[in-house]
Amino acid sequence: MKAFKIAIYSFLVSASLWSCIPSYSAYPKEYNRVKVVFPKQKAFVMNKDLKREFEILKHSDIYEIVEDSAHAAKITLHPMLTRTPPCGNPMIGSMLTVGLLPSGFPYDISYSYDVAENSTTKNYQYKLQVYQSLWLFNIFRLGRTFSKQSGKALLGNYIASNK
Repeated sequence: MKAFKIAIYSFLVSASLWSCIPSYSAYPKEYNRVKVVFPKQKAFVMNKDLKREFEILKHSDIYEIVEDSAHAAKITLHPMLTRTPPCGNPMIGSMLTVGLLPSGFPYDISYSYDVAENSTTKNYQYKLQVYQSLWLFNIFRLGRTFSKQSGKALLGNYIASNK
């Protein structure tokens, strides 16, 4: 009987943790629908070892990323700084209700890179906002990953700053 109770409690705890499926959204919400309407510049990324930063740049679709550095602008990525709220209390509601109560919190990201072309180097710095939602029904929004939504936020900021 004791083993059965432990199994039930273990199942309930794991179900409550598993049921909170994350999904991300770019903010402002208009950035979720933004499209590239300008000619893309060919660019070679010098430091692809910054994987998260590289994925965000790739998903932004601002540049045509090429594998040959000849005849392409050279991009040097800088490590991004991500700020989240210091406590995870907003997630407790979703965990206790097995994902039926949505919760979430914002990510504030400082994203920057340098573009070197000819003999000039230009620095781009952006403040990206991405919101993480934890909810059972996010199972229908599985493609909304952190890097894709951060890429949309980057594209939206890029277009807004170049108007």
